Amino acid sequence: MDLGLERVTRLLEALAPAASPLLPPPHLAFPIIHVAGTNGKGSICAYLSSILTASGFRVGRYNSPHLITPRDTIQINNNPISQQDYEFVTQVVHQKDAELNLKATSFELLTATAFYFFAYGTGVSTHSPSSSPTSSSPSKVDIAIIEVGVGGRLDATNIVPRPKVCVIASIGMDHAGLLGNTIEEVAFEKAGIIKAGAPVVVAPQHEGEKVYRVIQERAAQLTHLPDQIIRVQPASWLNQQEADKLTPPSPMGRWAVRENGFRFWIPLLGDFQLENATTAIAAINVLKSSTLKEKQAQWSDRITDETIRQGIRNTVWPGRLQWIDGENAPREVQGRLLVDGAHNPAAAIALRTYVDEYMSKLSSVSPTPRIHWIMAFTTGKNVEEMFDILFSKTSKSSSQAERASRGDTFSAVEFSEPEGMPWVSPIPAQEVCDRLEKQQERTHIREEDRIRSRAFGEDLKAALEWVGQQRQGDDVVVLCGSLYLVADLFRL
Repeated sequence: MDLGLERVTRLLEALAPAASPLLPPPHLAFPIIHVAGTNGKGSICAYLSSILTASGFRVGRYNSPHLITPRDTIQINNNPISQQDYEFVTQVVHQKDAELNLKATSFELLTATAFYFFAYGTGVSTHSPSSSPTSSSPSKVDIAIIEVGVGGRLDATNIVPRPKVCVIASIGMDHAGLLGNTIEEVAFEKAGIIKAGAPVVVAPQHEGEKVYRVIQERAAQLTHLPDQIIRVQPASWLNQQEADKLTPPSPMGRWAVRENGFRFWIPLLGDFQLENATTAIAAINVLKSSTLKEKQAQWSDRITDETIRQGIRNTVWPGRLQWIDGENAPREVQGRLLVDGAHNPAAAIALRTYVDEYMSKLSSVSPTPRIHWIMAFTTGKNVEEMFDILFSKTSKSSSQAERASRGDTFSAVEFSEPEGMPWVSPIPAQEVCDRLEKQQERTHIREEDRIRSRAFGEDLKAALEWVGQQRQGDDVVVLCGSLYLVADLFRL
């Protein structure tokens, strides 16, 4: 992975339209909220985009990696841009890269494509307006939510000199070696998105003061004032007595309340959404207050408590602690299933916590529910650490031995190569099963109590069918380990 800002900066500066010399280059053409972190940054971006959309703005959003196709990463008001628009802008960007012989990476090209579309739509060209499609999209977003790809300091998205707000989601160990081998080194890279004069919103950090200290040191180097660094306190679930007095706006979700008494409905699952949703709300409030000082009243006038509530409750973030049921559930598994792109230890902890809580409630009405795991892993991931979290730790609902002895199963599969990402590959399914077996031996789980594992190679459908055959009663099916596997499921 070749990180750096030189190529993408040269590319974006060259993409300023020659036919319209007064237009700035794409990365300077619109305000942005820049979001870095290890876990939660995607859902924070989704909340931010949904709130600003509910407030009546034209909102660009750039998230990576893509779920189904690369154009998923580039959205306007929470909808991917059209295939026609994506192909046109991609051609413009790739042609400019070839002219300059920059040899930009695929992520840099995708980032430039997003910035170009957010700045101009398809209404202008770097060559002549006549080369645009006849039905051009509206140009220029009011604001864009930009998610960092990897790290922050040297990430291709880190080319904006002064975002409206910088947001740091929860930081944990990921991409070890590339970003550093300690949490402080990783935090240093993530904090690299902080810019002089731009307020910083910091989500609750599970690694504690070690992370906060790094962020504060980076901000201090840029002469940030103390009130420009906002440490978010998570919301809490509204107590049941108070919640019963309110009408749930949707079947899925719960009422939450901030420390200032602000109540809102969170539709996404998992206790960690109390942190992510509140971080998004804090960033929106900072946007309102900071731009008001700059006499940009559109933000404070159009963003209200009601549009914040509406935006949060309308938020959709596919593939993250998401139940697939009804007609959308694959018929092979004989019922609903839970999907989650959890691919690192912190995300695995969040998944295991949710599953434990769900199983605990289920056990009160069904005495012997089992869990059928379907998993794939990206090469280089520490699968043993994931196994330790998901299968070996004592949970709230039962001990590790009790979980294993009830007949849980494990299906290992290999995801298909993500489009435009040839460097991403899965760990062979049989190797995953072998490593699970060795992990269970190492942790002294009795042979009769071990999770039954089976490798299915690239045949996800066969894995689903096998799980459907094993499933009984209130058994739970969980598909996780990689967002690329979730994408394969959605394609099926």
